[in-house]
Amino acid sequence: MKILLDCLGGDYAPNECVEGLRLALKEDPTLTIVAFGPKETIQSGLGELAGKVEVVDTDIAVSNSDHPATFFKEKPNSSLALAYERLRKDEDAAALVSAGPTGAILSGGLLRVGRLPGVSRPALMATLPTRTGQLVRVMDAGANMDCKSEYLLQFAFMAATYLESIGIENPRIGLLNVGNEEGKGNELTKEAYALLKDSGLNFVGSIEGDHVLKGEADAIIADGFAGNVFLKGTEEACYYISDLFKEAIFKNLFTKIGALFQVKGLKNVKKPFDYAKKACAPLLGIKKLVMKCHGKSKAETFKETILETRRLLQADMLGKLQKKIAEKGAKPE
Repeated sequence: MKILLDCLGGDYAPNECVEGLRLALKEDPTLTIVAFGPKETIQSGLGELAGKVEVVDTDIAVSNSDHPATFFKEKPNSSLALAYERLRKDEDAAALVSAGPTGAILSGGLLRVGRLPGVSRPALMATLPTRTGQLVRVMDAGANMDCKSEYLLQFAFMAATYLESIGIENPRIGLLNVGNEEGKGNELTKEAYALLKDSGLNFVGSIEGDHVLKGEADAIIADGFAGNVFLKGTEEACYYISDLFKEAIFKNLFTKIGALFQVKGLKNVKKPFDYAKKACAPLLGIKKLVMKCHGKSKAETFKETILETRRLLQADMLGKLQKKIAEKGAKPE
């Protein structure tokens, strides 16, 4: 099974992506990778491992200013467009990893790969740390701005299947809401609550925004608008707190000296956020596996994403997901 890698996606492309690929190959030499990007840069960065990777040469990247629905026509030779064409045509190509623009990755998944039978809307799953030390997934993270309650039910089934594929048994599913009492929320969340309650999933009820990071659920279900607003607000709050720490530590000589005695503790505080940053956002609900990395991803994140992609393919996560959707009688619109 081939994993396709877009080496021109993200703020630090292509060098960090190539280094992540090199690290992944060192850990798992059996990987079959097709890399899309500048051939000379990729082969130089891989060194003695260059012979293990097929390279499709291009120096054209898709940027945030490119229209998500038209970049295939406007930039047909870009790394992302070429990768999606390969994913569509090559039966052995099983997955795509990219840190490119979210909109372009979403439209590529729909236009070039297509939805799994029975899936109404593919969705993105993001990852955050919690107070318990475990991770929580948020789905949808921004793929679908307007949703029906049936979509949220499908998101829950897809999230549960993904979590089971990575070893989480009977994952707890929560619904992002303005209160935890049944009957709270807008019409969408009220309808979704009723569907989730009768779904057979391990539904733990509504979860308020300030409880998401308390680890009360393994996955939080939301429409893409609410999910994306929550994620970006949480992300900025974390950056703000981090900046406050840095300001306090480097305020003067005395605070710097004091910080030396707290290095281990500060590293422990930072650790769960570092781990969550390495997590990718799978686009679930399409016929092949697409993994979206954060635009600010560094080498370690690309490495972990490539290895996680291999594990999900070996676990037949997509096959299990398709079976789950079929069992529940879901139908496309």
